[in-house]
Formats: sequence, structure tokens, C-alpha cells
Amino acid sequence: MPHSLVFVLSRETSLPEGSCDWAALVEAQRQGIRSGTQLRLFRLPETSPLDLPALVEMGAVTAAGEQPTLGEPSTQVICDALVPLIEPRSLWLGVYQVSGPLPQSPPDQPGLRLVVESVTCLDRYPLLEAANETCWFYPTDNGRYLAWENRRTLQTQPGHLPDRPPQPEPLPYERGDVHVLWALMADDLALTCVGLTYRRQRIEWPAVSEVRETLSTWTEFEVDSMAESSYRELNSTTVFLADPEEA
Repeated sequence: MPHSLVFVLSRETSLPEGSCDWAALVEAQRQGIRSGTQLRLFRLPETSPLDLPALVEMGAVTAAGEQPTLGEPSTQVICDALVPLIEPRSLWLGVYQVSGPLPQSPPDQPGLRLVVESVTCLDRYPLLEAANETCWFYPTDNGRYLAWENRRTLQTQPGHLPDRPPQPEPLPYERGDVHVLWALMADDLALTCVGLTYRRQRIEWPAVSEVRETLSTWTEFEVDSMAESSYRELNSTTVFLADPEEA
């Protein structure tokens, strides 16, 4: 019977213990990740600073965050990620071994690739007690970039390892192999939690519903490793979406 590890972020009182069912994990996860930011980063060619409001008026830069059309050479997409809002001070992490048969047809939603019949709790503890690790999220190479951001409320499934398909035998688990990733976002002075990994593999919490905010933000910034502050914002503009479902 195939086995997988799943990870649930929730309040302490909502995390199931011992043997439970998949529905209990789904319900607990509802209390964990509730919002996030869709972030797209583009590397700009060597041109003069942009007039972002004018580019929005021309349709070269869209409210929906599509790749800008700035002529040749074109912009290069370097990141397109949904960054969940994870608050380690208020959340606990539950780790569960799940097992069940593989689905006969592709699942309707992204996420765990098996039909869960058995769930066993392996560990549950405050997220603040997990090992911490810093990482680079924004670019570190010198140059100019564009960032598009759109906030949204989320409902997610329990987390899984997308790069680790279900295995014939139960997967080994060690608490010390869980790491909370922290990074500086733009010109933030404090580190932001940008996700978790297990044994150096990212844990993904697939979104099953998203409600986008009606506005998005474009920011042009520069990275200069020789400057006192390597990140420098050049321009920024806020754009209202005609239809939030465009994002």
C-alpha cells in the first residue's frame, strides 16, 4: 500500500493526535494558512528607468501580472510563486503518515496523489521549535527587475512533498529534518517566513480556493551588491483589476 508524509499547519487545539481521518486533517489545515501573495519577478534589459503608470496606460504592463511587453530584448521571468502567509508564533505543525491506494484517474485538485485510507500522527509541536534556515528569495544578481504582487485569501490542502511521490513503504521521519525558511522580501528589515522544507525538499500546500484582492502592485527595483543597501526601489504603481479572476 503506498505511503506519504503530510504536514498540517494549524492551531494547537485543532491538530489531531493518534489515528484520525483525512477529513480531520483538511479541517485542521483550514485554521492555518489563510492568505498569501502571488509574486512574479522579471529581469529587465539594460534600459532607462521605466514610467510604470504610462506603461499601464499603454497596456504594456497589465493589472493581471502578465509578462511585460517592453520591446527587445524582452523581460525574463525569474519567479512566479504563491507565497503563503505563515505565522510561526501562532501555529503548530502536525506531521502524519498516510496510506491508501493510488487513484484510478487523475485527481480533480492538485495535491496528494493517493486515496487516503489510514492516517497516523507522527509528531505535533509549535512551529517556533522547528529548525530555522535563511534563504534568498529576491534576486541577488546585480541588475534591474520588475515585481508584480497580488494578495489573496486562501484555503489550502494539507502539505505534501511534490517531488516525492507515494512510496511502497512508510517514509522515515525525523523532526530535525524539518526547516522553516526565512528570507528578506524586497526592502523589508525583518525576515519573512516563506515556507518549510523536509530533508531539503519543499513542502507544498496546494490552494483549493483563492479570492484575489482587486488591486495589484508593480515595483521596479535595482540590485547593486556594492551599495550600502543592495535593494533600491526605483518606481512603483498600484493597479486595480477590472476582474479579480484575471490574476
